[in-house]
Amino acid sequence: MTSTTLSNLPCNVLDKILGGLPLKDAVKTSILSKDWTYKWVTRAELDFRSEFYTYFNENQEAMKIIYQVLRLHQGPILKFALERPDLICDRDIDNWMLFLSKKNVQELTLQIFTGSEYHLPSHLFTFKQLRHLRLEMCFFQPPPNFKGFSNLISVNLQHVIFDPSIFRNLITKCPLLESLMLTRCTAFDILEIDAPTLKCFDFLGTSKSICLKNVPMLRTVVVCLNRIFMDTSSFSSNLTKFFHFVPSLEALELGGSSLEYLTMGGIPENPPAALNNVKSLCLSDMSFGNVEEVSSAVYLITSCPKLQELAIECEAVGIIMEPVIQFLRTKAISCNAMKLLKSVEMRYFIGFEMEIEFVKFILASAPGLEEIFIWSSGQFHRGTQMMDEMKQFHRKSPNVRFKFEEM
Repeated sequence: MTSTTLSNLPCNVLDKILGGLPLKDAVKTSILSKDWTYKWVTRAELDFRSEFYTYFNENQEAMKIIYQVLRLHQGPILKFALERPDLICDRDIDNWMLFLSKKNVQELTLQIFTGSEYHLPSHLFTFKQLRHLRLEMCFFQPPPNFKGFSNLISVNLQHVIFDPSIFRNLITKCPLLESLMLTRCTAFDILEIDAPTLKCFDFLGTSKSICLKNVPMLRTVVVCLNRIFMDTSSFSSNLTKFFHFVPSLEALELGGSSLEYLTMGGIPENPPAALNNVKSLCLSDMSFGNVEEVSSAVYLITSCPKLQELAIECEAVGIIMEPVIQFLRTKAISCNAMKLLKSVEMRYFIGFEMEIEFVKFILASAPGLEEIFIWSSGQFHRGTQMMDEMKQFHRKSPNVRFKFEEM
């Protein structure tokens, strides 16, 4: 296809072709003909992340190119991504944000991996068309007159510093928000989520209290709490507070100290209604040496009547814990609650007696079980023998497949 033929293509087709090229290659199309000299300047997606910098010997050279691309650009910029390397200062990023504030940006990514945290300029909070926002290593401080991002659908904040009260205000001013991810950001005393349109919530960090207050459409929850700043003064069940109003929950993943947090204040006799529709449950950092943690895990598993998929990530334990063994043996005799469970995956399986008893508990309680997949750590050297032994355990389902793989 010649450059003349290319020039005759519809504008939307040309935009799609140029949008699929790395920025460096898109700029090179200017040599095809006079008509192509500035066709790349209407490119709607600009990505200045790690791959972009590989084309330059010095970051200062890359910075000059960024200025040139923005200066010559025409039309809207729907997607903009920037990774800040060394030598690019805050003032440069401020200037680029000011330029972008007039470009109807819908998706913005700022990854500030080096140096100190970047203070976001007030210009960013005027991006009225913004739909997707991802920030790393920034200070997030909206101006007093900030009215929110009315079109924002997803927020991904990693190592971002903000005032917790400002964060709550931000969520309430994003009426279309569907996805919220917070990774190692500012510590919370109380993290309360009131977002009627939210569908996915992912939290890794520190908070004394978490309350999913009003999230009627929330389907997926991932929470990994740090092991510090745990509030032990509460006299009411954290389980009840956490699952305040989550009627659509289908997938739940808990890690870190999340299980310990949820059982503070006691376990309610009647499980939260939010667990009624959970089909997938993943428990990471599961310590089989802690009877309270094991009993909490069993409580959650047996409180999900529609559970179909279960994943357990085992945490190494150096000694055999008799209370855990006795608890699981008792449950294996009396439990028949996992009627819809089809698959179980156990990661970092070592083969301790507590882990074996947990497998027995699952087999004795799940009449519809189809598969148990054991991912063993390097410390477990008798996989084939263990699989043969497991096949002899009492089980409710006659057709369970046992799979073993060493990690």
